[in-house]
Amino acid sequence: MKVGIPHFGFDTLALKGFIEELGAEVVLPPPTSKRTVEIGVKLAPELVCMPFKITLGNFAEALERGADTLLMAAGARKCRFGYYHFLQEQALRQIKQDFRLVPVSQYSASGFIFKLIPELFGVSPLRVMRAVCRLLVKSALTRDFRRLLNRKRAVDFAGAEQVKGPVMSLIDRARTISEMKRARREMVRLFGINGKRADIRIGLVGEIFYTVDQRANQEIEKELARLGAEVVFERCLYNHLRYLLHIDAGYRRSRRLARPYLAECPGGEAIRTVGEARQFVMQGVDGIVQVFPFTCMPENIALEALQRISEQSGVPLLYLSFDEHTSTTGLVTRLEAFVELLRRRKYARRVSGN
Repeated sequence: MKVGIPHFGFDTLALKGFIEELGAEVVLPPPTSKRTVEIGVKLAPELVCMPFKITLGNFAEALERGADTLLMAAGARKCRFGYYHFLQEQALRQIKQDFRLVPVSQYSASGFIFKLIPELFGVSPLRVMRAVCRLLVKSALTRDFRRLLNRKRAVDFAGAEQVKGPVMSLIDRARTISEMKRARREMVRLFGINGKRADIRIGLVGEIFYTVDQRANQEIEKELARLGAEVVFERCLYNHLRYLLHIDAGYRRSRRLARPYLAECPGGEAIRTVGEARQFVMQGVDGIVQVFPFTCMPENIALEALQRISEQSGVPLLYLSFDEHTSTTGLVTRLEAFVELLRRRKYARRVSGN
């Protein structure tokens, strides 16, 4: 079996390791590029959101590389994401017939461990549970890698870029939990931050794919770090897995913090977006950046709440919506103006003694 999966930022390394642990060969598509987006746009309905188009392009390129089985998360309730797998399979049949696309429900851990994965890969539930445990450990490792990378880039951009590749190779090669622990120690040594922090800290919130996948959001964390700002985040595969296993205290906190602004969940990650923004404000960030696909209904609703939070707290908000026409040049210009605003505000507060 040759399994294709869409890219999911640095967390792709953890997902790849999980599938390999089950004995299958992983066929990763090439890094998301302009061609990926063009393929997705060509095959997709016109007004569907960008994560659909990007992951569809990823799947098409994985099929080109020989994948015969595609895995796609499913079951996002009020969000259009719940229909992705059905529509994507129909679109991909236009270019290839001999493959299968398997929807993976996000909301039945027992069905995933005891039925879907054992039947699909021909393994025992015990082996699946071991693979899930290692997936949790490795996704925590990729989360910490991303945090260290953001912090290092903000104070030593060239140094961070120099060690990024070797650290990613370390994480990719780590198979057992003991190997992952050794990789973590070596990762901390290579980054060598020693308590250095940037003057500007920005909280990143928004739709999960756009907060996690660097190619989708046009490397927004990298661009902000190049301007000397450290990006902090909560959204990652590790926290999402904990949420699906009902052990994520962060989601309960987000729900509590979002309640004054969103009485009910409008779908997607709107509750998390609002709750995480309030949490970041409480932690003293200098600004909030929201990223989401153009036409994403849940995030547009969350935006209304974020604007109220920004007005009440005095923490500036920058919201960025993406489609296939989004210009990198325009994006960078907006980020430069936002960081300059944050710097001026911080300097003014220091001068005034507040």
